[in-house]
Amino acid sequence: MVNWDELKEGEVGTSLTIGPLERSEFKVYANTGGDTNPIHVDEFAGLVNKGIIAHGLYTHAFLGKMLVDWVGTGNVRMYQGRMLGMTRPGDTVTLTAVVTKKYEKDGEKLVDLDIKSTTRTVYFMGKAKSSLSDEEVLKNLANTPIKINIEFAAAGEKKHEMVFEPQGIEVRTKDLLANEPLIRNWVRADKDQVIAEIIGKRKGDKFKFGIVRYRDAIVGTATVAIP
Repeated sequence: MVNWDELKEGEVGTSLTIGPLERSEFKVYANTGGDTNPIHVDEFAGLVNKGIIAHGLYTHAFLGKMLVDWVGTGNVRMYQGRMLGMTRPGDTVTLTAVVTKKYEKDGEKLVDLDIKSTTRTVYFMGKAKSSLSDEEVLKNLANTPIKINIEFAAAGEKKHEMVFEPQGIEVRTKDLLANEPLIRNWVRADKDQVIAEIIGKRKGDKFKFGIVRYRDAIVGTATVAIP
C-alpha cells in the first residue's frame, strides 16, 4: 500500500530491476505481439543494429509493470516515454519513477512522475585481487579512469586493449574477457556512464570485476492515482 503522506517531491517513488534479459524472451514476445521483424531474434538480421535488440514496446511494458505493481491496476492515469537507446540480450534493466508533483484533483490523490529505463551492460569481465575492504575496492573501481582502444580488422576481427589501474587492486589483464557482440556498440560519451564493478561475491582477496556501461534507454513522464 502506497502511503500518500510519505511521498516527497524529488524522491524515488518506486523502482524495479529486471534481467539479465534473454534472447528467448524476445522470441516469445515476437510471436505473442505479432512483431516478427528478424532484427529482434536473428543475429545476422540484427547486424544492421550491431546485434539483436529488444522490441521497443517490450521494454516500454516494463515501465507499465513498475507503475501497476506500485499503485495497482486501474490507477495509472497516463504514461509516455521517448526511446533513447537500444536494449539487448544480457542487459539488466533498472526502472525508476521520481515524484515531481503530488496534488488532489476531482477527489483523487494524484502523483506526477519522471520515469526512466536504464540499461546495464557488462562489456568486459576480468579477475583481480586486493586486500582492501569491499567498500574501498568499490570506491577505487568506480573512481579509476578506464581507457579502451578497439580496432576492427577488414576480416571482421576485433582487437581491444584496456588500461585500467585501480589503486590497491591487482588486475589480471591476461584473463580479461570481452563481450564481443557488444563491443561493436561501444561508449557514447554524451549518453553513457562507464564504471568498474565487482561481479558476484569475493572469495578472500580474489574477485571478478566488470566494466559496466549504464545508458538511459527510455525517459518519460507518468501520472498515477494513489488508492
